[in-house]
Amino acid sequence: MKDKNTILRPLGSGLAMAVPLVIGILTNDLKISSVGTMGAFSYLAFQHRSLAYNMKAISIHGLSLLTAFILGAGTAMIPWSAPFIISILSFAAFVASKVFRIPKPDYFFVIMLYATGFNFQADSFVGILHHSTYLLYGIAGSLFSGCLISLLEKLPHKIPKERYQQLSAVDKYYLTMYEHPNTLVKALHFSMVLFIATYIAYLLRGSNGYWVLISAAAVLAGEHMDRIKNRTVGRVVGGIVGIMLGFLLVTLGLPLEINAVILVILNILTEFYMPINYMVANFFTNPQVLLLMAIGTNFVPLELIPMRLSGALIGSLLAMCLIFVMEYCLQQLQPDKGASDR
Repeated sequence: MKDKNTILRPLGSGLAMAVPLVIGILTNDLKISSVGTMGAFSYLAFQHRSLAYNMKAISIHGLSLLTAFILGAGTAMIPWSAPFIISILSFAAFVASKVFRIPKPDYFFVIMLYATGFNFQADSFVGILHHSTYLLYGIAGSLFSGCLISLLEKLPHKIPKERYQQLSAVDKYYLTMYEHPNTLVKALHFSMVLFIATYIAYLLRGSNGYWVLISAAAVLAGEHMDRIKNRTVGRVVGGIVGIMLGFLLVTLGLPLEINAVILVILNILTEFYMPINYMVANFFTNPQVLLLMAIGTNFVPLELIPMRLSGALIGSLLAMCLIFVMEYCLQQLQPDKGASDR
């Protein structure tokens, strides 16, 4: 169902992020402001359906993000296993998103939180669990925002399940395979691309290589070749403009309260432009990343600029090229339609 109030959903995204930012400022705990905001991405499961659906979808998405972050941080303790873990995770997430018909952004932020967790260094599993609890502030903010926006949009409390949703998980799987027989092939392709991207991220882990994985996953979210091409261009060009804007904001040395307001505005703009123009949306995503890093570490070294740009470039081009090669190979395997006429 198409959103009737297009401005309310972006405002809800900003509100979800504002909750951990404000709590972090009031408690003087910068980790709540920096790490907690990642939990606010669970709000992006919001749909114009019903209040009950949004509460369930945001909760499941939030739990998935929390699990992915813990898994990524745990993998960082045995980093050589990361390519294998991400392959299994991405394959399962891709198939699940098709079988259960999960709307966009489906599994992208799960991959992103895994990559973020992989960049996190912890001495013990207890430390990982403690650090991951900060995500709960963002998840709580997302539930609050999702409830409020659902009420403002006057969504029904509950709606009858669609016929497809009434099927068992097994029946959904078989119906998906019947209607889209290439689902498993695509899932295998995407997991292979992310395997390579994660291996590169592992090799470049000393230079924030996890951005390669995030960029590759973002481009692959287009799924179709034309969209992947557009996302590649948008990711690179938008990244260049966004990083420069972000670095400018960081160098201004603004107070935390003002940076929090800027972050909320940037989040609203990102959510507003994402379905309209992917390139423009990236103008606002990258400043958010740098500002959050500045909040968490109190500084963003100049060296991060080329690292971020190179990560976006390598990840985006890698995903596009590999998908192009795979689709070309599959086309060559198709029988020649004119062979029977000769």
